[in-house]
Amino acid sequence: MQPVEQHLSDEITARLNADRADVPAELYASLRRLAQHRLGQFQQAPTLSATALVNEAWLKLAASDPHWKSRRHFMAAMAKVMRHVLVDHARERQAQRRGGDLQRITFEGIDGDADAQLEVSELIAIDQALARLREFDLRLEQVFELRFFAGLTIDEVAETLGVSAPTVKRDLRAARAYIAAEFEAR
Repeated sequence: MQPVEQHLSDEITARLNADRADVPAELYASLRRLAQHRLGQFQQAPTLSATALVNEAWLKLAASDPHWKSRRHFMAAMAKVMRHVLVDHARERQAQRRGGDLQRITFEGIDGDADAQLEVSELIAIDQALARLREFDLRLEQVFELRFFAGLTIDEVAETLGVSAPTVKRDLRAARAYIAAEFEAR
């Protein structure tokens, strides 16, 4: 990270820690862009808006009263909470459709790429696979979550987790393989 970017990141982190009720405008805008991008991944139009996703995630996150070490630490936590909000919304929506019938899920197109297109049921299946992956290897789950849900680059994931970029690439391949195997077992 360049010195100017680091200073801005440190300033935002300090503001987040000082006032838990308010998200700095530039960070909020970044979160909304991320949420819009994530919501755009669904092949079926979601009923959750980017604003609602960010606001609900922020409310859940702020209630835990955390202390942020960095902007990336905040974004990693936000990715986890946004994942849970999206999955909860998808489950609710799935339960309302046709009595919540289960559908056959394939792994096609879901490779940890932040631009993958998803069905609502696929999001739920990914969440379930990630929960099982967490029991096997927490870092693999974190790598996939940061890459897929937070949209971080390989280098940003490496920096966030304190590992090398090649390690992140290997972990991402392993996480994809595990999730693919989980999908095939369904």
